[in-house]
Amino acid sequence: MALGMTEPVRIVSYQAAAKVPDLIYQLPCYCYCDRGHGHTSLRSCFETTHGANCGTCMAEALYAYQMTKKGWSPKKIRDGIIRGDYKTMDLAHPEPVS
Repeated sequence: MALGMTEPVRIVSYQAAAKVPDLIYQLPCYCYCDRGHGHTSLRSCFETTHGANCGTCMAEALYAYQMTKKGWSPKKIRDGIIRGDYKTMDLAHPEPVS
């Protein structure tokens, strides 16, 4: 288990990624998994178990899902990720995915 990662955040982040696969395909991942794992987008992280062990991936997926629910466009979400806004996600107490 990744340091500090709990089972609920793993489950919720995969649920979030599953709800918006076409969106997360358009988003970068800032854990640099493209270098070590050959990932091409944030969606790649959730096509394997990589996303379950990476706080960056989980936070980005939760951020993308939450901003989608607010009506944000893919570009606006991508710009937020680039700014680092995903770092505000509370991985200790993730909001449920509906």
